[in-house]
Amino acid sequence: MKRIISIIAAMVLTFSTFAANIEIDRQWYLAGEKMSVTITADGANIAYAELCDTRGLVNGVAVNLVDGKGTGALEIPAGIHSGYYVLSAYTRDNANVSRQFVAIVNPLIKSENDDIEWVKLSDDTLSFATILEDEPVSVASLADKKDVGIRETEGHIVMARVKNVLVDSTISVCPTCGQFLPPDSPLRKIHGITTFEALQIVPSISIVGKQVHYFEGKMLNDTTAIFFTFGVQGKQPLVLSAASATGKSLPIEMISPFAQLIPEKVPHLIFCYNRSEVEQRSKDMQLHQIAIAPEKEELVIGGQVDDGTIEKGVPLNYDDKVFGLSPVRSYNLDEYRQFYTIGEVITEYISNVRSSKVNGVNSLVLYDANEGLSSWPALVFIDGMPVIDVDRLLKYDARRIQFINEYEGRFTFGGGIYKGIVSIVSRSGTLTNYPTEPNTQYIVYDFPQ
Repeated sequence: MKRIISIIAAMVLTFSTFAANIEIDRQWYLAGEKMSVTITADGANIAYAELCDTRGLVNGVAVNLVDGKGTGALEIPAGIHSGYYVLSAYTRDNANVSRQFVAIVNPLIKSENDDIEWVKLSDDTLSFATILEDEPVSVASLADKKDVGIRETEGHIVMARVKNVLVDSTISVCPTCGQFLPPDSPLRKIHGITTFEALQIVPSISIVGKQVHYFEGKMLNDTTAIFFTFGVQGKQPLVLSAASATGKSLPIEMISPFAQLIPEKVPHLIFCYNRSEVEQRSKDMQLHQIAIAPEKEELVIGGQVDDGTIEKGVPLNYDDKVFGLSPVRSYNLDEYRQFYTIGEVITEYISNVRSSKVNGVNSLVLYDANEGLSSWPALVFIDGMPVIDVDRLLKYDARRIQFINEYEGRFTFGGGIYKGIVSIVSRSGTLTNYPTEPNTQYIVYDFPQ
C-alpha cells in the first residue's frame, strides 16, 4: 500500500534555497483565493514570485524588498484546475530559483486537467493536502541555467518573444508548381518567407497616454527581446511592437522573464477535506472575487469596439516634456483652421516636417532650410505609441488631435538613431479609433509600485 506523507515533509525534500526563501500563508488554497507570499533575498530591491503548472504561467507578482524581505499578494485565478502547482521565487541578479509545490483546489469547476483525489474526513478534522511518498517529483534547481547578465535595478524588466517571420501575404499560387496555397499552407511560407537578424529588429514598449514613455528593447537573439523600463508604476495600457528593417511589424508577445520555470511534471494531489471548512472558504473566496472584480469600460482596440471584457488602464495626463525636453514647436490644433487629415495639417502648418523615404521605408523627417531633408528619420508617436506605418497616420482624422509637438536633436534608443521626435496627442489620449499596428500587442500591464 502506498504510504502518504504530508506536503510539508515533501517540500523539505524538494525545496531549493538558492536565490530566495519563500513563505506562504496557507498549506493549501482554493482557486480564486489570494495567496500571501513572503520572500527573503539578500542584495535585491525587488523579487518575483510566479505560479506555474505544466502548461504555463498562471499568475505572478513583483514583491518590493526592504532590508532583504517583503510580502506580496498573488491572486489565484478562479477558473484554474485542481492539482499541484509550482511557486517560483527569484531575483534578477541570480539565475538560481527557489521553488515549492502548492496545492490548489477548485470545488466549483471540474476540469479534464484536474489531478486530485478527494478523501473525506470527519467533521472535527481540518483539511490537508498530501502527496504519495513513492511518487516523488523533484523540483530541480536552475543552478545550471546561464544568467543573461541582468542585475537588479530600480526599474522593471520585461521580456518578449518575436515571431521572426514575415510572409508575403500576396502569394496565393505556388510559383513552382502552380498549386493553390491556402493561408495555412506550408508551401506558402516556404516561398514567401523573410527572416531577420537580431540587429534588423527594433522591439519597443510604449505606454499609451498623453505623455511619452517609450523603451526600445535589446534583442538577446533573433527571437527574444528584453526591456529595461523605469519611471512607470501601477496598471498602465501599453503597446508592445517589433519593427523590421523593412518597416514592417513582426508579431510580438510578452513572456515571463523566466518562462523556462514551467515544470515538466507535478505530483498527484490527494486532498483530505472537511466539507464545512471547504464550503466556508468557498463562500469567502466568492466574496473576494466580487470585491476585486475590475470595472469594465468600452474601449476601442485595433479599430474595433471591445465588448467590455478588456480592462482599461488610466491614460497618463498630458505632459509635453518628452524625456525632460520641452518641444521646440508645439501646435494646439484648436487654434488653427480644422483639416480632415494629419497629412493636411502637416502640409499646411508644419513646414519643417516632411514625408520621405529613408532606406526604402516611408518616414517623417525634419527639414532645415540650410541642411535640407535629414538623412535620419524622426521618431513619431501617437498617444505614446510609436508609428510604423506613416502612411496610415497621415490619413488619420485630425479633428481628434489636440497637440502636435516637435522636438529637435539626435535621439538614441536601443539600437535606433533618430533625428527629432514628432509627438501627436489625441484629445482622449487613448488611441481613439486609431488601430494599433498589425502584429502588436495591446495589454494593460501592472508595473510594480
